[in-house]
Amino acid sequence: MANMQAMQMLRDLAQRSSDKAVEDLGRLRRQQQNAEERLEQLQQYRDEYQRKLHDSLAKGVSSSQWRDYQQFLGSLDNAIDQQRRLLGEQQTRVEHGVHRWQGELRKLNAYDTLHARGEREQAYRQARNEQRHSDEMAAQLRRRQQDNGLQY
Repeated sequence: MANMQAMQMLRDLAQRSSDKAVEDLGRLRRQQQNAEERLEQLQQYRDEYQRKLHDSLAKGVSSSQWRDYQQFLGSLDNAIDQQRRLLGEQQTRVEHGVHRWQGELRKLNAYDTLHARGEREQAYRQARNEQRHSDEMAAQLRRRQQDNGLQY
C-alpha cells in the first residue's frame, strides 16, 4: 500500500512537471511568434522606406539626403539581421522546450504504466485473498456440518 502511495506521489510530481513544461513551451512559442512579427514589421518598414527612396530618386535628391537614406537603410538592415539572429535563438529555445516536454511526457507515461500495473497487481492480490477467505469460510462450514453429523 505504501508502495502505491509512493508511486502516486511520483506520478503526481511527473504530472506537475509535464504541466510546467507545457506552460513553458507555450510561453516560448508566443515569444517566437512575437519575434517573427517584429521581423516581418522591420522587413515591411524597410520595403516601404526603399520605395520611398526610389520615388525620391526619381524626383532628385541631394547628396546629403542620399547619404541619410543609405545610412537609415543600413540601420534597418542591421536591425533585421539582429532580429533574424534573435528569431533563430528563439526557435532553438522552442526546440529545446519541445524536447523537454516530450521527455516529461514519456516520464509521466512510464509512471502511469507502473501505477496501473501496481493497481492491477493489488486488485489481483485482493481478489486472491478474498477467494482464499471465502474458501476457508466454506471449509469451516463443511467441518461444522460434519462435526454436527450433518452430511453436506
